[in-house]
Amino acid sequence: MLREPVIHFLFIGALLFLAHRIIVGDPRVVVVGAGLTADLERQFRDQTGRAPTEAELKAALDRWKQEEVLYREALREGLDQQDATVRTVLADKLRARAAQQMAARRPTDAELDAWLASHRSRYETPLRYDFQVVAFPRSDAGAEQQRSTYRLALADGADPRTLGRPIVGGNLTRDELAARFGPAVSESIGKSPLATWQALETEDSLLLVRVNGTGGGLPSREELRPILTADWVAAMKKQAADDFVESVLARYRFEKTP
Repeated sequence: MLREPVIHFLFIGALLFLAHRIIVGDPRVVVVGAGLTADLERQFRDQTGRAPTEAELKAALDRWKQEEVLYREALREGLDQQDATVRTVLADKLRARAAQQMAARRPTDAELDAWLASHRSRYETPLRYDFQVVAFPRSDAGAEQQRSTYRLALADGADPRTLGRPIVGGNLTRDELAARFGPAVSESIGKSPLATWQALETEDSLLLVRVNGTGGGLPSREELRPILTADWVAAMKKQAADDFVESVLARYRFEKTP
């Protein structure tokens, strides 16, 4: 029997298995050290703001044991090599680790200025004009005189609500003003001083328009600083992850099979 190749093969296999157990250990033996218990306790504190009771710590440890043995069984069955979801999760964890390893620092003012200049549209909203308008239809023969009289009364301090003409208010962007009154009126409103009645015209009407205030636009950098800083840091972390991926790709060679 000692001369049989099969016996030799089984003997060598047994020796390899024994060597693997000695060097690596039994994969079904799970070591639960003090470090793990401390880590579970820290996670509980982070989530609840207090230390766990003995029962809560035992429950957390029981959950960890369940997940650990299921994880090892999944590896033993090769599920990590067959499941596209696991593949994606592991790749994402490497990217996240590369991003977290970026040295944490706050951006300088120059870096924030450069970021804002490159991504201005992300933070800027269209200007909006809070306005009032009184219209005098051109179809009325006395429209010009009526507007002149109305404007003089306003200049003398009259309350426009007492002058017998409907006042229409709005809060519109330049584009919305152009769609409603035409480009010329929209441009004039954009240049009008605040709280001053201006004489403007459309094809159908003579107008008196007063801009009461504006909103929107680009907030100051100081107002934007918290969100600019967060966006800049996120972008730098993404860049670090992208650079890491490129460096790993450079270590591999891809070959096409016929």
